[in-house]
Amino acid sequence: MDVFTTQSSLIFNDTNITCPMPLLWPKEMVDSRRPRLIVFMIAIFTHTVFWLQLAFCPSVRQKSMQWIYAYLVTDIFLLARFIITYIVRTTTTECEPSPAWVIFICYFDAIFDNYFNVLEVYILLALNICRYVQIAYNRNVYEVHKSCLVFAHLGIYSFTLISLVIQFVLGWCQIYVIFRDSCQVIYTNLYIQIFNIATAFAIPIFLNVIVIYMSARHIRLASTLQKATHVSAREKYNRSLVIQFLVFYTIWVALWAPNVILYQISGGGNLTSIFRLLNFIEIALDPIILAALDVRFCQAWQKWWKYAKVYIFQHGPNPGKVQPTTTRFNTLSIKTPQLRTTVF
Repeated sequence: MDVFTTQSSLIFNDTNITCPMPLLWPKEMVDSRRPRLIVFMIAIFTHTVFWLQLAFCPSVRQKSMQWIYAYLVTDIFLLARFIITYIVRTTTTECEPSPAWVIFICYFDAIFDNYFNVLEVYILLALNICRYVQIAYNRNVYEVHKSCLVFAHLGIYSFTLISLVIQFVLGWCQIYVIFRDSCQVIYTNLYIQIFNIATAFAIPIFLNVIVIYMSARHIRLASTLQKATHVSAREKYNRSLVIQFLVFYTIWVALWAPNVILYQISGGGNLTSIFRLLNFIEIALDPIILAALDVRFCQAWQKWWKYAKVYIFQHGPNPGKVQPTTTRFNTLSIKTPQLRTTVF
């Protein structure tokens, strides 16, 4: 806590401004974040459409998609982190806000982003491993190994958080406050930086590449053995799973990795704005890419599109046909009781 006491005094006392307003962004800081705000609005739209699909389409509410939904939930938290920080930093006009509130905002600003970005890489690794077991062993992991999945979820969320807490408690990293700009994490030695780059980036990425290779190799060997007869529907489906994940993972790494690496080396300046903008573009694209690559989402969209076309065709305006149909219907409804009366 001594570090934060020193940093708090730096914010409030080491300035010659009568009313420093340490949490308020100046105009240039707000302008630098405007592109991220625009991408944030786009991301809100894409995620809203995706989650509405989940709410109204039972076909996409499956246990086998739990890692996809866990991944997209982390996107929601990252979007929430941005808009909360943006609102606080553009509306807080107090000259000297509570030090506890400033410390909380700095923790929130500096740690929240990194925590959920690291969660994403391990969630995708878990998804990839489950798909490999499904491909190589023809086993439904989500039904056979339910307890393992529960421990996997708890382990990913808790161990990542514990790692961050231990680093702060032992003084391996500290919060660096940039006056009226942002709060960043700085590391006290090179070894902890190497450890974080390895655990948050290198190791999970390497493991994902290995699992993708093993899945592709199994499919290639299986298709070679079946060339004499024919390629089964299961092999085609497994091949599509690998291709889908490879496409998504390539786009994701290209947009996600720069921000995470910059965070671990305590970078700043213009690179921070550019790399975080790339990270937000990835968040906005996630629902679109996942929905486009997964056949279950495509089928759900096709069903909704067919339903919409039928509804528009039946209930849409058509002046040329509505009037005659209405007239005939009324005529029949009037004549029918008269005929029945005559017969009676």
